[in-house]
Amino acid sequence: MTSPNHKLGPSMLLRRINRCFCRGWHRLSKHEHRLPAGPVILVGNHLCGLDPLLLQASVNRPISFLMAREYYQKLSHLRRGFDAVGAIPVNPGGANRQALRLAIEVVQSGNVLCLFPEGAANPPIPLHRIMPGAALIARETGAPLIPFRVSGVWPFDHIHMWRPFYRRCRAKIIIGEPIALNQENTGKQGLHDDSKSIRHAILQLGKNQATFTDSQ
Repeated sequence: MTSPNHKLGPSMLLRRINRCFCRGWHRLSKHEHRLPAGPVILVGNHLCGLDPLLLQASVNRPISFLMAREYYQKLSHLRRGFDAVGAIPVNPGGANRQALRLAIEVVQSGNVLCLFPEGAANPPIPLHRIMPGAALIARETGAPLIPFRVSGVWPFDHIHMWRPFYRRCRAKIIIGEPIALNQENTGKQGLHDDSKSIRHAILQLGKNQATFTDSQ
């Protein structure tokens, strides 16, 4: 793993190439969201493997991501690239103490970290379950939690993982305001309350969004 003690995320050149791809092929808006300086945690829904590229193309700062260890290991030919941009492999639904420690260090170093708190791409019931990792990292670091919503992409069907990358779409990223967390409750109850706030914030961003159809 790349040491988190420096600014992580894609280089300016890689971000420009990615922006051209997302805006040109996937018709992502040219609007750039300005993230605040310092540590930031981004949390949002997860439809497919294209989501991190779209989010990176939508903001002004490099982003480090948590990614499923399964794909980190399976896509071994891309592992150097994952390490170069500060990807942190995690075990979905499993023990992640080391990943959690690295994620906290990444945020404490002043970086932008993105988590998909559903724990998987295109879950059977969208945003039904929110895992507590994002809330835990936010409480540990004091970094603001900023919600986002992805839409307009071809969802991952757990068989054709590359389809969303090459099949053209009308991708859309909405980024909201920082989530106000209730600091009164601590422990498991506090994490539970924070996770509910995260879920609510992401769902709110989805209101009034057009549904993705085959006509795209």
